[in-house]
Amino acid sequence: MKGEVSFSPNDLEVARCFTTGLTIEAAIHPKPGLVDRVKPLAEIDVFRLSTSAVALHPYFAQAAKLGRRGEARGNLGKLILDASTRSLSVQRGGNAHLGAIILTVPLAAAAGSLGSRSRSPEALRRAAVDTVARLDWKDASNVFRAIEQVRPGGLGRVCFLDVVDRETYALFRRLRAGLLQAFEPYRGRDMVADELVEGYPLVFDECLDALLRWERASESLEVACVNALLTVMGRRPDTHIIRRRNILVARIAQSMALTALRLGGASSERGLEAIAELDNYLRRLDARPGSSADILAASLSVRLLLGLRV
Repeated sequence: MKGEVSFSPNDLEVARCFTTGLTIEAAIHPKPGLVDRVKPLAEIDVFRLSTSAVALHPYFAQAAKLGRRGEARGNLGKLILDASTRSLSVQRGGNAHLGAIILTVPLAAAAGSLGSRSRSPEALRRAAVDTVARLDWKDASNVFRAIEQVRPGGLGRVCFLDVVDRETYALFRRLRAGLLQAFEPYRGRDMVADELVEGYPLVFDECLDALLRWERASESLEVACVNALLTVMGRRPDTHIIRRRNILVARIAQSMALTALRLGGASSERGLEAIAELDNYLRRLDARPGSSADILAASLSVRLLLGLRV
């Protein structure tokens, strides 16, 4: 980040919430098929995820500042690109937080635009939808450059608006296509893109709701987080699993997540046994519900913004 970087107390509070949300998400256990404080993946572990999360603190503060000043348009995409670059540079595991960064930086800008006023999920969501809707072709180009740079697992090639095709960026500039227009062709194919295009439905309607319900029912943040993750996995096939493996594996994982949740998830012995079966299935195939984890990280950050004390 360049230029003047003085932050208000609220900017720093927003950054604290999002950094803490990503750090907690990295550690909670058990997370089937994913990194947690007990189980690593081949190239990434809880230490690398936590290192990435902490390194993102100033970028969340800057996002809040841009939102506070009404300067997100034309600048937020570059912040996402810079944050993704920083995440890669501070640890050796590769893609740690790309999807989470794309989801949470606009949310941090939205929180900044609300200032220190009392926040509600509805107000934050409206501000986030407005923030994303205003992002322009420069933002779209920089977000696509972030995806190109990180190269998330199973990215592959697409026939239109491919991140590695120079014509994609020329088209954004020529048509002045904003981020919503850029992500529209990916609707239904990527959970993170869908969240931005559709107004964060999984973050607010599914995952945050599950967090709140299971916090009350279990009186355990960790149980609430695990069961919120299962809720998202059960809501739709994880698109990261689809890219890495195929739709069949993703649908089997979805069904197993729903079964574990019906048995109580992390709040019961039978639920934990079902989670372990799901975990074994996913790890055997190296199928990772990373998009669902990105949703959880964003929802957990929102929950912290709403006043959660851990």
